[in-house]
Amino acid sequence: MVTGVTDDAPARPRRWPRRLLIGANIFLVLSLVAGAGAYLYVRYRFDQIPKKPCPECAPSDGGGQPMTVLLVGSDTRADISPAEAKAFCLRKDCSDQAGPNHSDTILLLHIDPKLRRASVLSIPRDTFVPIAGTNRRDRINSAFGTGVGGLIQTIKQDFNIDVNHYAVVDFVGFRGIVNAIGGISIYFPAPARDAFSGLNVKQPGCVRLDGNGALSYVRSRHYEYYEAGRWRPDPYSDFSRIQRQQDFIRRVLKKALAVRNPLTANQLLGSAVGNLKIDDKFSEGDMLKLGKRFRSLSPDAVDMLTLPEDPVVIGGADVLKLHQPAADQTIARFLQGPPAPPGGPTSGVLPNSVRIRVLNGTGTAGEATSVSKQLQEAGFGVAGTGDADSFRYISPVIRFGTGQHDKAALLQSAVVGGAELREDATLRGIDLVLITGSGLKGIRLGAQAPGSGAPAVTTTSTPPANGPSATPGGLPANRGAPPQPQC
Repeated sequence: MVTGVTDDAPARPRRWPRRLLIGANIFLVLSLVAGAGAYLYVRYRFDQIPKKPCPECAPSDGGGQPMTVLLVGSDTRADISPAEAKAFCLRKDCSDQAGPNHSDTILLLHIDPKLRRASVLSIPRDTFVPIAGTNRRDRINSAFGTGVGGLIQTIKQDFNIDVNHYAVVDFVGFRGIVNAIGGISIYFPAPARDAFSGLNVKQPGCVRLDGNGALSYVRSRHYEYYEAGRWRPDPYSDFSRIQRQQDFIRRVLKKALAVRNPLTANQLLGSAVGNLKIDDKFSEGDMLKLGKRFRSLSPDAVDMLTLPEDPVVIGGADVLKLHQPAADQTIARFLQGPPAPPGGPTSGVLPNSVRIRVLNGTGTAGEATSVSKQLQEAGFGVAGTGDADSFRYISPVIRFGTGQHDKAALLQSAVVGGAELREDATLRGIDLVLITGSGLKGIRLGAQAPGSGAPAVTTTSTPPANGPSATPGGLPANRGAPPQPQC
């Protein structure tokens, strides 16, 4: 068992890859600085944050006006010791550490105080776009090579999004934040591993990760899970990693904002402030506004969006290209909120705002993996894959969390052959669970949720039989996986 998962196993030396996914840290830092401790103490800490002018930032009117903040996770090693820089290198040859910095994680945070809403847009690091101030097209993370200003200009030029403020953080303080709040519990629908990041989860269910384990989880780019008797690679590595990141954000945010112990709050602030850089117009008042807004919202109510894209090969390199018109629709939703539904309450739901866990309900080799790929191609977000509690499902079943009926109806419209809807108040961190059945004929593209005037069509299924299904090694056998508690 790798260090970081709470088993009594000996620790192993860790190696850290160059590109580290730490969007959760960036998102959390702002809320922590804004929400913990008294105002004077926060101001004292705020004065310690390095600040730089940002001529590329759009003026912020303050008050009750909307505000967009760019949150960047940098792979820089400029502010850490040579020994720690070597520890964060995966390969034996770390000679490339002196190369240009890249933005490993790019998040945009938008708040609208008047509408009492907040949204987060993830931009995949391999998005291939024109780079502002140059005559070249490249991955968007390369725009950070000359500084945050180039990235802000590129976002404005390519997505027409004005950035009012920015915050840049490296990965050194990430472990301290997670450890300060006692670790984070993550639900794994199946055993999971990543030989490169060190992730090694042997049992499905609720697993508590400490700082090192959390890093192994959120930075995993070679994620594998156990389905129907075999280890299978995640078919959509970067997009799935964003889904795991967003789940992590919700969980860390919820736990951190519940902190009331002054000593814990001080430890959190110390970890956060020491690894944060902001623009000189980003005031403590702006941060307090952010903290107040996120304290007043349930973390599950924050609209988490990912820019929809398609994998392509350009010049021999694997990159991502915007998927239109879904990309423009996603940006509009990020800035303006869900559109007014002309045909009923479900017609404003976008596929990429739906987070789905896919479980194999038939035992057919690789079925959940195949369906996950089809869902990704249809624009849905897949947040985990594994085995259902039985391999005898006939009709597919869509379980939906409280208040997620509209998203369930959208998914139901995409399932060829129909699916049964079941409300499940125990779901946490995701919107839906799709259990495959022998009647599933595929996932159609361009699904449209029915309006209020047309009730969703459901199918009926023979209730599945649940039986014991674990091998002595803790891996699910061919009879399905035992039901696991949510967390």
